Amino acid sequence: MNILFFILGLLAYVMGYSVFSSAKSAMHETVGLLIFLIGTVFFVGAGIIDAINKKSKIDTQDKVTKQA
Repeated sequence: MNILFFILGLLAYVMGYSVFSSAKSAMHETVGLLIFLIGTVFFVGAGIIDAINKKSKIDTQDKVTKQA
């Protein structure tokens, strides 16, 4: 899931840049920036998922260590 969000964020950045760079009006610029913002949300989501996964691994290792 983390890799999927990272790839989607990267694709959204590229799409947002391409739409923004070829903008013919203010509406196209706005759409490009919104797509770029969606890419940022995907990157943040990937970071949050990664932090949760790391935390759960640490908690699991702590439980195993306390039981031993």
